[in-house]
Amino acid sequence: MAVFLLGSAAASSLLAQGTIVWGNLFGAPTARVLVAPVYGVDPTGAPDARKTGNTATGVPAGNQTYGGALLAGTGFTLAIYTGGNAAEAMSSMTHLGSAGFLTGAFAGLINQRTATDPNRPPGTTEVNVQLRAWDNRMGTVTSWAQVMAAGGQIAGGSSDVLVLTGPLGGGAVTPPQTLGLRSFQLTQVPEPSLIALGALGLGALLLRRRK
Repeated sequence: MAVFLLGSAAASSLLAQGTIVWGNLFGAPTARVLVAPVYGVDPTGAPDARKTGNTATGVPAGNQTYGGALLAGTGFTLAIYTGGNAAEAMSSMTHLGSAGFLTGAFAGLINQRTATDPNRPPGTTEVNVQLRAWDNRMGTVTSWAQVMAAGGQIAGGSSDVLVLTGPLGGGAVTPPQTLGLRSFQLTQVPEPSLIALGALGLGALLLRRRK
């Protein structure tokens, strides 16, 4: 029995998956600690101009400006991706969680939620995170791979990569939060670097399936 219990504990440890509390709206209404809304394509500027950073009304406040409208409703998706380094996070094609946007006064935002990383156990440190958003075309575009495959026909954008300040949660470990996130906007034409990293991610996925 003792051997069985020890074996079960070891198996549970191996199967444990780390967690992250993610989103772009944190804190009570009177004490916000993060407000980093996502904006649509700038209709007055270059459609492929990538911008990141909070505006003066964000939390923490920044000096960035955006010409696009705040994303609102379930017609747009925000998703979280992770990696062991920045390049891995940027090339990942598998999101750990996704959500539509709030509306009205909370447009551009989602409430915090918990994501589970199937590849990293609780306690893993230095995890890199990137959030990406896209026009989901009434729910028909469900992955970043589809956005990349469309060759710029689907509006999409990504945050700067942030490194979580704490270890992944699980058990007695409190999950880290994406408090380092900052606003960003969608573009209509993906950057060459994003296309390359997207191809890299798809190539890695195909190679893994072959094996």
